[in-house]
Amino acid sequence: MFENLGPDRFQQLVQALLISVNPRTVCFPIGQPDGGRDALWPAGVDAGKDEFVVFQVKFSRQPATIENVSKWLLEKAEGEVEKIERLKSRGAKEYFLVTNVSGTAHLDSGSIDKTLQALRQEIGIPIHCWFRDDLNRLLDGHWDIKLRYPEVLSGHDFFRILLESSPHDEQDRRLNALRAFLADQYEEDVQVKFKQVELQNKLLDLFIDLPFRVAFRSKDRGNFFANYRSPHDSTRIFYDDSSTILGPVVI
Repeated sequence: MFENLGPDRFQQLVQALLISVNPRTVCFPIGQPDGGRDALWPAGVDAGKDEFVVFQVKFSRQPATIENVSKWLLEKAEGEVEKIERLKSRGAKEYFLVTNVSGTAHLDSGSIDKTLQALRQEIGIPIHCWFRDDLNRLLDGHWDIKLRYPEVLSGHDFFRILLESSPHDEQDRRLNALRAFLADQYEEDVQVKFKQVELQNKLLDLFIDLPFRVAFRSKDRGNFFANYRSPHDSTRIFYDDSSTILGPVVI
């Protein structure tokens, strides 16, 4: 999804996330010589010298094709070492590398640990790396940023837009329609068909040792039109009468 943004809009997305975390974030313009700073956080004053945290963005158009993530990031960071040395002399006290590439979590041997260990030795100040998963978790809590950069919206996000982008009465109507569709789809899929050998079984009969009961109810007709129960079931069924059609309900 991040690849849909391209390098410029990806950098802007990262800047938006940084501002959401720290409103004092300084965001530098795209495509200008920035001295190795895509964004920074002011970090106080020490002995008359302004201190700051540096953020540098590294984007890959095809991250899945990178065989050695640690090597790729270190090569990207190698061209920044001279700039980082200049920034350190100006007050840089911490450095963040931000990328759309996925890291691996293996202790010491994974790309996350290997990259950080190598960069800490080379750069000499505290360094951190935000990989793809870090950015995804930051985005989870920022719906407004997702809407500003629709290229990163997922199928679940579009489902939420479908339900929430209308007046309340319209939301209820859409929700009832979705429930009705799911109930109808379940009725259709409850039979598992093996056409090649002319076998046909009820889907729920293929599972064993599971205490459950599945039921549908029509509010208008006030009766059950499907009721599936395992031999181990000793539970009761509860219904919510606020909807036109409920189902399936599993307890």
